[in-house]
Amino acid sequence: MSATIVSASDAVYFDLLKGLVLSIREKPDGADFALSILDVGLDSTQRAWLAGQGANIVIPDWDFNVPAAMNAPSHFRALLARPFLPRYFPGHDVYLQIDSDAWVQDWSAIDTYLDAASSGLLAITPQVDRSYNTIYKRPRRYRRTQNYKSFKWSYGWLTADRVARNPILNCGVFALPARAPHWKLWAAAIRRALQRRTFPARKGWPGLNFKLIEQTAMNYVVFAEDAPATFLPAPYNWFCAHAAPKFDPARNVLVEPHAPYQPLGIIHLAGEDFQNRPFDVESLDGSKVRTRLRYEDVAALTGR
Repeated sequence: MSATIVSASDAVYFDLLKGLVLSIREKPDGADFALSILDVGLDSTQRAWLAGQGANIVIPDWDFNVPAAMNAPSHFRALLARPFLPRYFPGHDVYLQIDSDAWVQDWSAIDTYLDAASSGLLAITPQVDRSYNTIYKRPRRYRRTQNYKSFKWSYGWLTADRVARNPILNCGVFALPARAPHWKLWAAAIRRALQRRTFPARKGWPGLNFKLIEQTAMNYVVFAEDAPATFLPAPYNWFCAHAAPKFDPARNVLVEPHAPYQPLGIIHLAGEDFQNRPFDVESLDGSKVRTRLRYEDVAALTGR
């Protein structure tokens, strides 16, 4: 089975992308693994470094007719290009998308995504876990949740009432076979959401609903159109913004905050500047260290 890991970056996010690439290349199984990069504003030095890592680099188009009034930044091309990854990087059986603000700690997570997707399923991780702070906060009224607002913005209140109660499937990490029907369904769902909106020019656009349009569309495809999917546990796409991991000095890895302290497969730093935020990471031996959770900081912590 031929597979590739896909990510994207502009010049600002390159250091995060570099951490992702290094976290892949340091693993024996990742040393020669196919890498595919959507270039949405890299400079020549950055492209040369990626080429030296064996990456296939492509500059994506605007794959949808995005109204000019949206003032969408150039890097949004990477989000809207996701339903077309088999076209941008042909020749692979499975595509594993990993955001540039994530990195791979345990290669078994990669194998799990690829194996799960190889049978024709979308392999993806819901944003739910017993450790996440989101389940311990006072719940918002249903129609005030961001998930409801995103579905309503994209597909109307009838759809939002029907499917927005489902957990959010995070598109920062997912695997999907090249021949899966999801790609066309996903593109059609994004196009439908764009076509039903009018976008008056206003300060501050694009708004959050637009920023989440491709993720909302994939959730729509799964929950409203019943596209086949399998859901992986949270350690396969761990949201540090929802729960800081702990550190196991015996195994020298970041682990989930509660027993049985499973090692985290993919560390995801999505959220408002969580890429640079220091965390108070508790060790299973009772000590504590204050550190960012970027690849290079954890590599220094673990002595890799």
